[in-house]
Amino acid sequence: NLIGFINAVVWYNDAVDRAPVWCDIQVIVGTSVGRMAAVFCIARFLADIVSPRATAITRQDRRRRAIHDYLLSFGVPGVIMACHVLYQPNRYSLIRGVGCTATQVMTWPTLVLRTIWSPLFATGGTLYSAYTVYRLIRHRRNFGRVVAGAHSALTTSRFIRLGAVSIAYLCVGVPLSMWSTIVNVRSSGRYYDYSWAYIHSAWKVHPVTYS
Repeated sequence: NLIGFINAVVWYNDAVDRAPVWCDIQVIVGTSVGRMAAVFCIARFLADIVSPRATAITRQDRRRRAIHDYLLSFGVPGVIMACHVLYQPNRYSLIRGVGCTATQVMTWPTLVLRTIWSPLFATGGTLYSAYTVYRLIRHRRNFGRVVAGAHSALTTSRFIRLGAVSIAYLCVGVPLSMWSTIVNVRSSGRYYDYSWAYIHSAWKVHPVTYS
């Protein structure tokens, strides 16, 4: 992604703290959750269209869904980024060839406020996608009528393309999300009982560097 590319270019050959403001404001902590939340919202939308309980979508329904989707896709990552300070032992770390990375200590806030969200959204999106595929196979003969009956402004071809993109992303994103979660937990070291004073006892103005 763009953030990773910029980090790799700026710190391709060293780990000098040359852009502290950039490292402070980068949103890497919440981006993976935001991507999974967005795909989850798409998968849920498609599942609602093919659901036997689906009804014509009104303007109020669209507004309500948009608010809910924005809260999930931007609100949850925003809360995660805001709460990062609770388990952040240093401002950030710098790794040669990688750039700025977030720091964390494995405590219960780390698990609740960061670690579990990507797997949760990935699992939910997968279940919704599986349900959509099941409904499409079962009603493949009148699929166009099912989509049109929801009055969602989606044509059959657009529905198929959107479904294919979300399913393809989930096929890649779910394994990567699980793998990233496992790596994140392992790299965080041992589990600690939460203590604000202990976690921030080593807080430094200068970042931890790995060159």
